[in-house]
Amino acid sequence: MNNEQSHIIRSWTVVTYPQDFSNNGGDLGPQTILRLEKLVETYNLGKYKISAIVLACGLGPNKYEYPNQSESFAVMMKRWLVNEGSIDPSIIHCSQNDRVWNCIEVTLEMTDMINRSHLSRNILVVSTGFHIYPRMWITWKILCSMNDSWKSAYIPAWNGKYSIIHESAGTVKYLVLALWYRLTKKF
Repeated sequence: MNNEQSHIIRSWTVVTYPQDFSNNGGDLGPQTILRLEKLVETYNLGKYKISAIVLACGLGPNKYEYPNQSESFAVMMKRWLVNEGSIDPSIIHCSQNDRVWNCIEVTLEMTDMINRSHLSRNILVVSTGFHIYPRMWITWKILCSMNDSWKSAYIPAWNGKYSIIHESAGTVKYLVLALWYRLTKKF
């Protein structure tokens, strides 16, 4: 079996990240929907055997900026995946921790959920391309390198918007935090 075929046989846990709201927090924004559409497209193509989807992002910390947000980002994304993407709700795992907000907190919450639920440690990160490369690619590579039972692959949606300054600063910050987590926690 070659490397191209091995991903079909493995069971994968998909992770994705929210990015934006519309309607002052009442609805998912276009960049978040773009990521979810890429997840649904990947799921439907069948190139990866997806056994679980993990969503972990809570309530926006600024209630003045997002006064219409009445439920967590993770729950909003799950509803979208079920209603718009026809994904089986039984494979979607949402964090109950509404305090996680930034990507590193979300990533660490995802790893905890994967461990607690005994989900596949073959992680398929689906997001906009410039969010994955380099920020989430570096973060997941560092985390997955801690233990041979963790593997990672990446599916980018390249038509998303991004800020080079935001992504560069996030990459530096997440590199440090991922290394700290790797050195201080059992993974």
